[in-house]
Amino acid sequence: MANKRRLFDLHWRISALFVAFGVLLALGVTVSVGFGQVMITHPVWEQILRSTTAHYMAGSTGNTPVPLPTQGAYKGWHLKRGMALPADMPPYLATLPAGFYSEQDLDRFDEHDYAALVTPVADGRVVTVIDMTDIEQLQNKVGIGGLIFVLVNLALVGATLLWLHGSLRKPARALAQRMEALDPEQPSQRLSVDYPQAELHAIAVQVNRHLERVERFIERERSLLDQASHEFRTPVAVISGAVDVLAKQALPAQAKGPLGRIRGTVDNLTETMNALLYLSREPDARQAAETARVDLVLQELMQDHEHLLAFKPARFVLLEGVSLSVNAPEAMVRIVIANLLRNAAENTQKGEVTVSLTPQRLRVTDSGEGFDAVEAARSYSAALHTSMKPGGGRGLGLFLTKRICERFKWSLAISSAVAKGSVVEVRFQRDADRVAAPPGP
Repeated sequence: MANKRRLFDLHWRISALFVAFGVLLALGVTVSVGFGQVMITHPVWEQILRSTTAHYMAGSTGNTPVPLPTQGAYKGWHLKRGMALPADMPPYLATLPAGFYSEQDLDRFDEHDYAALVTPVADGRVVTVIDMTDIEQLQNKVGIGGLIFVLVNLALVGATLLWLHGSLRKPARALAQRMEALDPEQPSQRLSVDYPQAELHAIAVQVNRHLERVERFIERERSLLDQASHEFRTPVAVISGAVDVLAKQALPAQAKGPLGRIRGTVDNLTETMNALLYLSREPDARQAAETARVDLVLQELMQDHEHLLAFKPARFVLLEGVSLSVNAPEAMVRIVIANLLRNAAENTQKGEVTVSLTPQRLRVTDSGEGFDAVEAARSYSAALHTSMKPGGGRGLGLFLTKRICERFKWSLAISSAVAKGSVVEVRFQRDADRVAAPPGP
């Protein structure tokens, strides 16, 4: 796929056009030089020699003989038997058998390039030639000039491709790498706009403007979330105080159940608001890192959530547990584990909810109906309005769990199959980020 995408890259398309231009140029020059060579060996030269020889022989039988030319490119000699060779005639021409000889046939005899016709007559032979030396030299000059022209153009094509690579592709790739290096968790990040190319400068400017709009949007959402959480704290505190007052009163036995559900709902809502407030703030590197004992929180929450399985033929089972501490506030660890246990309990009608904790990961497995984790995350807001169970619905719990894992760079893996249950696994970041816990009590 990467090679296929590269074929549609602008740099590669421009390079392909330049290379195709160079190839066509070289092909054109080669063809033109070949046509020049064809001109030298064209049958027209034989036709000219035969025609002029026939004209001479026809004129020689009359009263006024037609002389053969002795000057210029076209020459002829009538060699009679016993006659000495003319001084201006190359000796090898007198030894040639009768017939036509092209310039290529006579290259080996002389530095001059001749096309010759030897015609036998009654008293000897007639030799006519065309001196093609000037034409051959001109053709060679044209060929050398064409070769130089092709080489110069190929050098220009190569220089253009290098220029494109240096002035367009490398800066564009550098811009893409800078964009890739932007960290969404770091605010006020901007791209450098010091590009000599107007197009890349415009792209960098537009990206920076988009980053500014995104930051303003995030700031508005964060401010709204912060204000809403603070506004909810007052009524939640009032409800919590009222529950404390009612718990001290002499109430009928049937009121303890609803009162406990109110208390659980208030606690869950308080926990959710605290998580939202924590996640809305940017991480502060100067703040001392908090640590939490995962094993102790897990044991406590497994006991607290046993009531969710009290009226079902199901139970929590701890298969494996080790002492483990992580660099995270205990409230965030509690939210993650509580959501995992709550979702597993709500999805299990019978069987076991197994939990295992190792130095690398926490795994919760239920034997319930299974669910689509992606769909649950997308529709958590709808689940808030429809779910009447404590905890506010599995959608928001899954959302908070994902956000907390992202915040502390943990990995969250969810696998689920209908009628086969779900497996949720949280892997902690690295060995260097996990803290060796003291022996448990």
